[in-house]
Amino acid sequence: MKNRTNTSAIRAALVAALLGINGAVMAQPGNGAAALSQTATTIRSYGTSATTIILALGVLIGLIGAVRVYSKMHNGDPDTQKAMVSWFGAALFLVAVSAILTSFFG
Repeated sequence: MKNRTNTSAIRAALVAALLGINGAVMAQPGNGAAALSQTATTIRSYGTSATTIILALGVLIGLIGAVRVYSKMHNGDPDTQKAMVSWFGAALFLVAVSAILTSFFG
């Protein structure tokens, strides 16, 4: 009997201590909200730069792909259609990633 009483008293003391700590943490002013707000603003500012970089890489990859497709077409390579489809797919993917980044970063 004595063991149960001690266990329940310990549990009650732990719960009270945890509730007290939780209340003290929640009562502190500015509990990181300003830091989170500043971090969110900083991350949003990276969105425009990331989108611009991805579009620039897309232009570069598009030009290289166009030269490859033209070279294959000019040489009569039977694999030209496969190269064209993959080049077009890569271009669509980069445009989609750019749109997703724009919507994600706001």
